[in-house]
Amino acid sequence: MAARRGHQGGMHNSAPPAGRRVADELGDEAHSFGALHGSARGSRNVQGRLDAMASLAPLSGERLLDVGCATGEYTDAMAPTFTHVDAIDVEIDRLALYTQDHPDNVSVHTQSVTSLEFADDTFDVVTMIEVLEHLPDVAGALAEIRRVLRPGGRLLLTTPNRWWPFEQHGIPIRGRRLPGPTMPGLTWVRPLHRRLCRTATFTRSELATLGETADLRLTGVTYMMPPLDSLPEGHALHRMTERAEASPLRSLSQTLVACLEAD
Repeated sequence: MAARRGHQGGMHNSAPPAGRRVADELGDEAHSFGALHGSARGSRNVQGRLDAMASLAPLSGERLLDVGCATGEYTDAMAPTFTHVDAIDVEIDRLALYTQDHPDNVSVHTQSVTSLEFADDTFDVVTMIEVLEHLPDVAGALAEIRRVLRPGGRLLLTTPNRWWPFEQHGIPIRGRRLPGPTMPGLTWVRPLHRRLCRTATFTRSELATLGETADLRLTGVTYMMPPLDSLPEGHALHRMTERAEASPLRSLSQTLVACLEAD
């Protein structure tokens, strides 16, 4: 792990007052990102997603942009294999925590992925871990990512799989947020899912089509079952989900992991 510095040495950090103004202007987008890593923490979650992405393309290079970094669990794990990392988010409270303590080769910024403040052809790799489903303008975000990716650069992302039968962010009904298993199969009924839920789900073919509109070519896909971090390591359910990931059932997994390359 790269050396860490606290906020006293934060020469790479965006100043909190300016960052808060940016987040205020983003409104609902910042609110959506507030739930970004709540469901993606835990060692099996973090390592599982990183391993899945690395199985599709190298998680290494000169420059990395981590979109939706939140409190930095994933950014920290990826930082040692890159010369420099830029981590961005619009959720100011979580970003403030990460600003206080992060690897020395990481710069933290309050930015929206639909209006990136980086030059064209800057990054070897862009990562979006459980972010795409929260974005109100997916096409705009992918276009911006393509702009800042170098030719041959890659976008690695994880996002909810449409064929997993349970909504992963809860179902808001009559002022309550019901758990996903309350309405099994909701994600399969796209019009109803869109009406009830603020977050999206995706299929492999949808990612391929979205990528094409931004000159990003889908080069690989894999899947993850629920990591079940709350269970003790080596639990029988861990073994069951790992077997499912290696079987034809993997296309029904909870998480879709994809690599898109800039031509």
